[in-house]
Amino acid sequence: MIRILFIMLICYASFFNNYVPKTSFGAGIPDIDLYRGLSYILMLGSIYHWSIKKDLQIFNRWILNLFLFYMIVFASISWSKFDYDANTMRHLFDTTFIAFFVAVLGYNLFKKEDNARLYLKHMTIAALILSLIAIFQMTLNIIGKGDILRATGTFTNPNSLAIILVLSIPCVLYTRELSLLPKSFGFLTTICVVIGVISSVSRKGIITMIVAFCLYSLLRKKYKQFFYLLVAVIITAVALSGIPIIAERFESVEMSQKLEGKWNMTEAGLKMFIRSPLIGLGFQGYKDHFNEYMPRSGKYRYDAHNMFITALANYGIIGFIPFLYIFFYPLKIAIKTIRSKEYIEENNYLKDMALICIVSIIPFIINGWFAGGLFYGPISLCILYSNVNLFLAGKHQTKTE
Repeated sequence: MIRILFIMLICYASFFNNYVPKTSFGAGIPDIDLYRGLSYILMLGSIYHWSIKKDLQIFNRWILNLFLFYMIVFASISWSKFDYDANTMRHLFDTTFIAFFVAVLGYNLFKKEDNARLYLKHMTIAALILSLIAIFQMTLNIIGKGDILRATGTFTNPNSLAIILVLSIPCVLYTRELSLLPKSFGFLTTICVVIGVISSVSRKGIITMIVAFCLYSLLRKKYKQFFYLLVAVIITAVALSGIPIIAERFESVEMSQKLEGKWNMTEAGLKMFIRSPLIGLGFQGYKDHFNEYMPRSGKYRYDAHNMFITALANYGIIGFIPFLYIFFYPLKIAIKTIRSKEYIEENNYLKDMALICIVSIIPFIINGWFAGGLFYGPISLCILYSNVNLFLAGKHQTKTE
């Protein structure tokens, strides 16, 4: 039951949360939507399960580091402009506690290979549904009956759609390769995900989609497939250059202006870090001090659009080090596993999960360099943590078998 609730939360509730009405209780009680409500149920069910089975395991380096980082985030409220009030705690619960809980639960669930494969299959199905919605929105736009220029899927932001579809790519490719679902289904899903990302017209999404496909082919040593992929990219790029909305997004003038603006925001973040290098400016410090460093921007509070600069400015060195560890520790050991002849010969499953981990983390890092709030988007974080735990839990299997 726990694994079904987990899959419903990550693969379906997070994608289709906006389509289900919220329940409002008033009196300061937070609204209960599908995602938050299912999170509560899953937490209570997991606590009951662990109290009976007594098989909870959280003592691995990655989860302990994750706990340390979130404790620093929690403590940083005390030296920020915020208080430990209901609104702040509600925000922390949605953006940090749920993600941490998913990381712990995913690690324990994916110690069983059957649970991991079930997750991969449902992530593939959910990616197909989300992509079809995006394609439908793009079609309405083309025929002049849509009210949005860029597809957003089930989200309010096209970049969110693109980032989440990119995170699904290693799951989709692995599911198709091992025929966990019919190969025709996997092929259809792959095509739809590509079109879905393109329909978002997200520069970050399109570039990291290409990175994800290339990484998967290279790490699988499918060099012929990699060559065909490059040819397909070139042909597609030429074809898409004739579509005005896409061409405009990739024009050199547009790109240079965006990059200049992002550098200015990065420079402001570095100045904030120098102001308080050890502990940073505190919770949402970059946003609260943005106007001091960019007074001509016309914005009072604004995001850095770079999750690394955001972490550096907000939490200083004490938070930035464990923040980096979240990405580079699993990336390091996953690369080591891929290169190890021992795992290649004796444990193909672990090598496969290491591949999914790498192809999830690297595009996420690239996206995060241009998206400051990405790390606090609970949906993308939960999918990233789940994909990482496919590998970390797989290593646990190897040690115990």
